[in-house]
Formats: sequence, C-alpha cells, structure tokens
Amino acid sequence: MKMLTLFLILIASLSLEVQAHPVSYQGATSLMSYNKPGENELLLTYSFQSYLAGGLYYLKVDDVNYTLPRINYLAKRWNNEDSQGNIYLSAGYGAENSYEQKKGVGYASVDLDWESRKYYTAASYGRFLRDHSEPQLRPDFEMIKVRAGVAPYLAEYNDINAWFILQADKQNDTGVELTQFIRLFYRNVLVELGAGFNGNWAFNYMVHF
Repeated sequence: MKMLTLFLILIASLSLEVQAHPVSYQGATSLMSYNKPGENELLLTYSFQSYLAGGLYYLKVDDVNYTLPRINYLAKRWNNEDSQGNIYLSAGYGAENSYEQKKGVGYASVDLDWESRKYYTAASYGRFLRDHSEPQLRPDFEMIKVRAGVAPYLAEYNDINAWFILQADKQNDTGVELTQFIRLFYRNVLVELGAGFNGNWAFNYMVHF
C-alpha cells in the first residue's frame, strides 16, 4: 500500500499522454493489442510515410464488435531537446456486429502524447459514429483514456526500459476505471501488465517489424 501511495503521488504531479503511436517510421508494420475482461482491441498498421499509416482495426466490447479499415495521420510533432510531443488523427468506416445484426459504422479519434526519457503522458478520444437516421439505434459509442507514467531508471536502447503507468478510462456513461500498469519495452517489443483498482486484470502488447 505504501508503494502504491508513493506511485500515485508521483503520477499526480504529471500531465496527460497516450500509449503506442498509431504511426511509426516509414515502412514499419505495427501490431498493437489491448485486453481486459469483456474488452479486446487489435490494431494492425503499415506506415506508408513517417506521418501516414493505414491498417485494420478491431474492437470487441461485451457482445458488440467493430471491424473497420483505418487511416492514421500525424498532424503535428514537437521535437524538443529532451522530449517529444505528437498529435495523431484517425478515421475509418466499417461494420458493427451486435446481437446477430450488422450495421455500418464510422470511426474518428484523436491521440495526444508527450514524453521524455523520464516522464510519459497521453490522452485519447475515440468515437464510433452510428447512423442516427435509423429508429431506436443506440447512441454513439465513445472512449476516453488518459495515462501518465514515470520511469524508475533511465535505460539505453539495448536495455530493458521500464515504466510505472496510471491509466484512467471511461466509456459512454460508465464510471471512470483506474488501472495501474508496469510497462516493459525492449527494442521493438512492448508489454504492459496491469491491475485495476476494481480487481480486473489488463494485458497490452505492441510489436514493430
């Protein structure tokens, strides 16, 4: 409990940031997956340029799943002496499958991040846009996520990099869910092991190749 309290104090002193970047270096293929009870997310992308990537996006939340092609665009980047900030915009159109029904659905999101070798912050907002001309259609599904982290030590590229991360996320009218993560990064592989304050587990990974 003392270590958790210390961790929360450190996190509280930080601002906002995101997770894995939706656009990588030119020619890179990236596979990203985020998982917790009742929810699985998968994004496979190829970066045509250092600012533009396209791929396939899949999200399953309880009994509803979304599958769609997606374009990711690096709208702005700040390169500072010892840190970097980014703004990413994403959009796509595909299918929503629920209760044996299939409907068209649009998608739009914005991802913000800032990080140095010591600190990590991120925020993201995503929305699945449903056709409101159809009667009795459920409202749009939206996701908000905020993350902040700190590295317990400064590692070189060939070393295992570690981060302590606190994440707050919210979907539609649900309450805010807090999850603490340990992130391990080595070369082109990133793994996150998480435990929610509600007792849920979380497991995320990212691979560049």
